[in-house]
Parts: sequence; structure tokens; C-alpha cells
Amino acid sequence: MKRKIFFSLILIFIIAMALVACSNKTDSPKLLTKEGIIPYELSESEKYILKSFGMESNSQIISFHAPKEAITLNVNVYRLEGGKNWSSIGGGAISIGTDREPMEQLTGTFTMQLKENYSIDFNINTSGRASYKTDEIILDTETMASTKGFLQEFQKIEINKEIPVALMVYDSGSSMRSYSLQDYFAPSEFDGMDLVQVVTLIFTNKEL
Repeated sequence: MKRKIFFSLILIFIIAMALVACSNKTDSPKLLTKEGIIPYELSESEKYILKSFGMESNSQIISFHAPKEAITLNVNVYRLEGGKNWSSIGGGAISIGTDREPMEQLTGTFTMQLKENYSIDFNINTSGRASYKTDEIILDTETMASTKGFLQEFQKIEINKEIPVALMVYDSGSSMRSYSLQDYFAPSEFDGMDLVQVVTLIFTNKEL
């Protein structure tokens, strides 16, 4: 437990380093300036810290710059049930409200960390910071094969449309085919897998 807490603190430390403005331009935060989402560009020192603690393959930071009409960011975490339907297992949201205080436009970062017990910790950093986590998942079989996919490139934001940003597939078999984030929209692609999880972001023009 202490080890997991320590790793979470390390990730939060890296996020803080990335978001605090520095006098040196090369160390200034590289936040997104055009409307959309994109993986946050880590500096070499930030990459080194993640790699040193074995977190580079289990965590991600995403920058977002929502369209002007968007006031709320919703995070959804799903688990595939029966190989057919997505079931919500957690999530969270943050909003600047119709008054748009203390910021005019919804911008910031979204961070996530995958845990060994299949739970997910995530944070939304914008006008404030909101933290959430999903519950531990206990499987009946031992995981022998797994694949994880994260958002890799810039993507435009469409109001009220889900954007898959992370995909985790686990199975007791010895081999596994490759999957893409877009397979979220075709859940039958995961037929036969023991555990499939997806994290999506959705920007809306509605208050919480």
C-alpha cells in the first residue's frame, strides 16, 4: 500500500513540475493552445523520473483545450460485460459553470495511472483539481497476456461526443491480437477477453 501511495505522489510531483511556470522558457509548461486534446509533451527529465519508477507504461498526461461552448469535462471508465455492453465502473467531472469563473475557457490536463489491481487513479487539472479512482477488480483467472493503448496524437473535440483515451485488455491466454482505441465503438472486437477497460473523455455544454 505504501509503495502505491509513493508512486502516486511521484506522478503528482511530475504533474506539478509540468504545470508550474518557470523563468526558463525551455521549462515552461507546454499546454495546448488550440482546441482539441493531445498527449502532454514531457521533458527528458520528466520522462526519466517516470521511467526510473517504472511508471512510463502505466500512466499518461493529456492536455486539453475545449471549444468555447464547452463548460464541463466528464471522465468515464467502463468495463466490458458479456463481450457486448460497456458498464460504467467509475468516473468524475469538473466544470467552469455558465459563469465561467475563474477561467473563461475549459483548459488544462488530465492524468491517469493504471494500478496492479486493475484500478485506475485519475486527476483533472483546470481551474481547480479533482481526483478520482476506480475500485479494485478481482479476476477468477490469472492474467497471462495484456495490452494497453493510450491516446497518441492530437484529436479534435466534438461537443457531447466521447473520445476514448485509454484501453486496457487482459486475458488468461498466451497470446493476444492488437487493438486500437476506436475499437471502443465496436465492443464485439474484444470477444473472448477476460477483462476489457476503457477510459473516455466527453466535453459538454451542460453544468454538473
